[in-house]
Amino acid sequence: MEIKIFGTESYSTYVVKDSVTIETDNYPELSGMNEEEILEYINLNGSSMKPTDDEYYSDLMEELMSKDIIREKISGEDSNICSENFWRR
Repeated sequence: MEIKIFGTESYSTYVVKDSVTIETDNYPELSGMNEEEILEYINLNGSSMKPTDDEYYSDLMEELMSKDIIREKISGEDSNICSENFWRR
């Protein structure tokens, strides 16, 4: 019997970007929120919030995601040997 086999690899990558300091007084929509609530709000609404540096960025989410990478972490590494039939299922 002849079968074609190949190896696969899978993993998760986490990329941590440099931080941005926001002054909550400049964001009235964050008034009265604790840190956890602020993070949740920014995760949901950051693309419609003003950036801290409007010369280079159009919104806060763009600014946060454009910062330099300070750390990368790869986890959940796995490898396996498969046949072509595996991918046809």
